[in-house]
Amino acid sequence: MTCGSATLSRRVRFLRSLGVWIVICSATIVFGLPAIPFALVPPRGEWFLKFARGWARLILWTSGVRVRLLHRERFTTGVSVVLASNHESFYDILVLLAVLPMSVRFLAKRNLFRLPFLGWSIAAAGFIPVDRHTRSRNAAVVDTALARLQKGRSLVVFPEETRTRTGDLLPFKSGAALIALKAGLPIVPLGLAGTLRIQRRGGFLITPSRVTLAVGEPITTAGRPATDRGALTETLRERVAALRDEARADIESVPEES
Repeated sequence: MTCGSATLSRRVRFLRSLGVWIVICSATIVFGLPAIPFALVPPRGEWFLKFARGWARLILWTSGVRVRLLHRERFTTGVSVVLASNHESFYDILVLLAVLPMSVRFLAKRNLFRLPFLGWSIAAAGFIPVDRHTRSRNAAVVDTALARLQKGRSLVVFPEETRTRTGDLLPFKSGAALIALKAGLPIVPLGLAGTLRIQRRGGFLITPSRVTLAVGEPITTAGRPATDRGALTETLRERVAALRDEARADIESVPEES
């Protein structure tokens, strides 16, 4: 590739990414504004999910992201579960919103709740703010999560609590395991691959890519004490790592389209 063609390629990537960010901002306003009042319509948050899924699918389509789901049959319907996924990119949230078939709420960074439109709508829908640096609030977060689960909803948690910068799986915090143990509900490990290539933490450029989500077998927690959270967290991390590797292998097994 010549210097001129490389410069042109960078300009095309920049302009394309700029266009996608414009769509993201515009879609957040267009979907977020009506989602706020609809999020309060009983049952709280269910109408919001319709807007959120439309928002996520529009952004994925605009970004040139194709999603493949492995082991769909492992999803349970009609039963609340805790879903635990690795976290590589902002696009993880979009993928999960787009493909998860059940009614879900997310544990999300408190900073997201301060964003106009997006933050207002997720707060109205009953998403749960988490502050990684204020551990004194952990008990309140667990209590709020248990209340959401008792109402028949499922909960999405990123046990790493932050996005990886390198693609390596970070240490897992025990919050997801503790919530599942206290609720006596299954915890479903999820492995995502491909989103890091789309957009890295703090990055501007957005690259079209394939994404694979691999669903694991539910891990039962009924009858286990809360003191098992350390062992359960270790098991969960091992399962998520294996599923992420399976998802990566799936992406690599399909040749790129020309």
